[in-house]
Amino acid sequence: MTIGKMIAMAAVLVFITVIPLGLMIYLRRKHGARWIPFLIGVVFFPVFAMMLEPLLHVLVLGSPLGPIMQEKVWVYGLYGGLAAGIFEETARLVAFRMVLRSETEPVTALSYGLGHGGMEALLVVGTAMVNNLLMGALLLQGGQPPVELAAAAETLASTPAIMFLWSALERVSALVLHVSNAVLVFAAVRTGRWVLFPAAILTHAGLNFLAVVSGAYLPMAATEALILIFALLVGLWAVKIYRNDLKNCETS
Repeated sequence: MTIGKMIAMAAVLVFITVIPLGLMIYLRRKHGARWIPFLIGVVFFPVFAMMLEPLLHVLVLGSPLGPIMQEKVWVYGLYGGLAAGIFEETARLVAFRMVLRSETEPVTALSYGLGHGGMEALLVVGTAMVNNLLMGALLLQGGQPPVELAAAAETLASTPAIMFLWSALERVSALVLHVSNAVLVFAAVRTGRWVLFPAAILTHAGLNFLAVVSGAYLPMAATEALILIFALLVGLWAVKIYRNDLKNCETS
């Protein structure tokens, strides 16, 4: 374990915390965004993605088909992507149709997306970085981890610092997708273009599928580049919808 690795992990933790909050503060000051949609996104991510979605995984992956699916990376990537897409985009749909139905400003979609994506970053990457930092501090002091954590400590000690920084780029891609898909689902609800809801599910599934499959065959740099390009393309589509559909709907 080195100081450089500790700095890299701490930097990732700060980055994934500051970016969603910083963007939300910017939206609040420049565009009058409200914190309620952001906080609904913070709550809805763990409910739908970490409480409800795992119930499906227990049923599917615990069935006789589970081991077969997990052996075939293409099938597993497709299943995992669709499951994540269905549950997380349904979370957005429920939020915009029920909880936030009185929020008609287009910026609501951006606020919710930042909350949803920001919470995912904290729970998926943030907790891992905190655990790694605690383990790293122990190793730096010459301490010995518990027997059950020995393998994790060995992996941490052998992981290059750059690998932790890749997780920050991956969260940028994920946040772009979350905000973009929030725009798609919000537009589906507000404009009645319901085709945008399944489109959001498919873009979500596509990014997850790309991450799983490319991660199995390509170097980390290539995988993260592909994911970022995919997310940016969805983002450009969302920008067009935001400007042409949601803004026109707001002024009409």
